[in-house]
Amino acid sequence: MKQRPKVAKQRVIAGCIALVTFCAAFAPAPPTLTVVLDAGHGGKDPGNLGTGRYSTTEKDITLDVTLRIGKYIEENLPEVEVIYTRKDDSFPGLRDRVRIANEAQADLFISIHCDAFDNAGARGAGTYVMGMHKSEESLRVAMRENASMFNEEGYERNYDGFNPNDPDTYIALSLRQNVNLDASLTLGAAIQSQFRERVGRKDRGVKQAGFYVISYTTMPSALVELGFLTNPDEEDFLRSENGKSYMASAVYRAFRDTYLATRAKANPPPPTPPVAPSQEDQQDEESVQSEHHVWFGVQICTVGESLKADSPELRGRTDAKAYIRHGMHKYILGHHSTPEAAHKAKVALRADGFEGAFVVAFDGEAQIPMSQARGMTNPQTP
Repeated sequence: MKQRPKVAKQRVIAGCIALVTFCAAFAPAPPTLTVVLDAGHGGKDPGNLGTGRYSTTEKDITLDVTLRIGKYIEENLPEVEVIYTRKDDSFPGLRDRVRIANEAQADLFISIHCDAFDNAGARGAGTYVMGMHKSEESLRVAMRENASMFNEEGYERNYDGFNPNDPDTYIALSLRQNVNLDASLTLGAAIQSQFRERVGRKDRGVKQAGFYVISYTTMPSALVELGFLTNPDEEDFLRSENGKSYMASAVYRAFRDTYLATRAKANPPPPTPPVAPSQEDQQDEESVQSEHHVWFGVQICTVGESLKADSPELRGRTDAKAYIRHGMHKYILGHHSTPEAAHKAKVALRADGFEGAFVVAFDGEAQIPMSQARGMTNPQTP
C-alpha cells in the first residue's frame, strides 16, 4: 500500500512524457523559407491617382493585392513564413522596408506597385530587378517610385545624398554586388509568364532599374508593376475583385513554382546504389565522356548588355569573357578543370572586390548546372 503513491507518480510522469512526445510529433514544422511582401506607398503617400474617374489610389490597390498574395502563400505553403512591410494604410519609409527584409534575413523580397504615364494608352505589367537602367522608361519608373522618400521626414539625412531625380545617383546602385541577380531574374521571368499566359496581360518584360528597395535588400528581390492606373481599361481591371485576385494569384504561382524548384534542387532524392557497369556500358560511358568538355569558371557580374573593357563592373579585368543566357550578358573569369580549382579562384576574386562571385560550369560553350557537371566529371561518385 505504501508504494501506491510512487506508482501513481510514475504513471503521471509517463503520461506527461507521452503527451510531450505526442505534441512534438504533431507540432508544425518551423518555416523553411521567409518571404517579405511589400505593398508600395501607403499613408500620406498615395502613389499615383489613376485616371481621375474614381477615387483610385495606388496605395490601396497595392495593399489589397499584397495581402491576397500573402494569404495564398499562408494557406497553401505553411512552411513559408510571410512578413509584410505594411498590412494597413501606414507609410514605412523606403529604408524601413529594406530594414524589415534584411533584419528578417529573408530569402525573398517582392514589392508591389502600379504604373502611371501621361499617355493613357500605355498598358501592360512589368517586373524590375536590381541593376542600371537600360532605357528611358526604366529610369522614369525608378525615379517615380524612389520619389516616395520625399514623403519622409529628414530624408536628406537618411539617404546620404541619394537623389531620386538625379540620373547620376543611379550609377552607384549599378555597381552594387549582383550575387542575387540570377535568382531575381528567374523569379521575374516566372511572374511575367504568369501575367502573360494565365491572366492575359500585355507582357512588358523583366528589366533592370535602380529602385532603392530592391537595390539595398540582401536577398533576391523583384519590384512588380501590376499595370497602368492611367489607362482606363487597366484601372477598371485592377480595381475589380477579379483583377486583383488574378494578379495576386499570378504572383503567388510564380513564387510557388520557383520556390518549389529551388527546394527540389536543395533537397535532391537520395541516390540509387551504384551498380557495377558491364564492359559494354564502360565503353559507352567512355564514348559519351569523350564527346564532352566540362570546365568551370567564376562568374563576376550579370548585366543587360555588353560591357566595354573599361567598364567599372569589370574592375580592369580585360580577360573576362561573356556568355549570354536569358537575354543577359554574364561575365566569367578563368577556365578550370575542377570545381575545387574554381572555388579557390572564387575566394581570391571575392577578396579582390568581386563580392558576388560564384562558380559556374560549362560543357563546351553551354552553361550547365553544377550538379550535372560534377556527375559528368565524377561518373563513379554515388
